[in-house]
Amino acid sequence: MGFIKLNKNKQFSYTPRYYDERKERLENMKKAHDEENESSAEIRMRGKFKRVQARKTPGLFSGATLRTFIILGILVLVVYYLLKKYQLY
Repeated sequence: MGFIKLNKNKQFSYTPRYYDERKERLENMKKAHDEENESSAEIRMRGKFKRVQARKTPGLFSGATLRTFIILGILVLVVYYLLKKYQLY
């Protein structure tokens, strides 16, 4: 009775023609084995990452800090140039 007509959700029913219980059981076993191996590999990788991260300590002039100092220096030079040009200094 409103201005907007809302469509209903379309439903479907899917029935497989052939079901192999043994094949599905094997796939589930493979998936469980892969997940177990991935989790143990992930734990090993985390340990390696922590060791590498512990060795790498950022110094005063790391990437982001150095970039900030360069931008700040450029801004100071631009302000100095503008003050000198308009005799405000």
